[in-house]
Amino acid sequence: MSTNDLPRRKFIATGLALGASVIAAGEAMAQAAPAAAPAKNSGPGRLTMHAIDVWRGLPASGIRVDVSKLEGGTYRLVQSFEANKGGRSEKPLFEGENFARGSYEILLHVEEHYAKLGAQMPNPAFLTDVPIRFSIDDPSQRYHIAILLTPWSYSYYRGS
Repeated sequence: MSTNDLPRRKFIATGLALGASVIAAGEAMAQAAPAAAPAKNSGPGRLTMHAIDVWRGLPASGIRVDVSKLEGGTYRLVQSFEANKGGRSEKPLFEGENFARGSYEILLHVEEHYAKLGAQMPNPAFLTDVPIRFSIDDPSQRYHIAILLTPWSYSYYRGS
């Protein structure tokens, strides 16, 4: 064993002991703390979206978007629109009484979007129409779907 191994082992052992003590303290605090009251919503629930074209570094203005709700095992089209200059819809996709528990789909027409921009894309395009599927458990909350896209990839997450 080299002399360098001993300090490293001591460091690792100390880190493990410290980590275990932090976890134990956190568990003790969680058991001692009273149950938290349910969070109050700041208003009626709603669903919004924002599409960002990270390939160009701009909002995905003008992209065609279809919004559907799952009913009886099939997605039923509820609305279609083109994203505004900010890459968003002009109003919430669903809000208040129109917003219900269930599964939804936001369909982005990516190939069409890049064709309108005059982008030199392979034929056929790598991405055509991109479905973003998600479920809503509590329609009294506010949900925001943030979407990042390029001609070759996309990601999305529940934003704030």
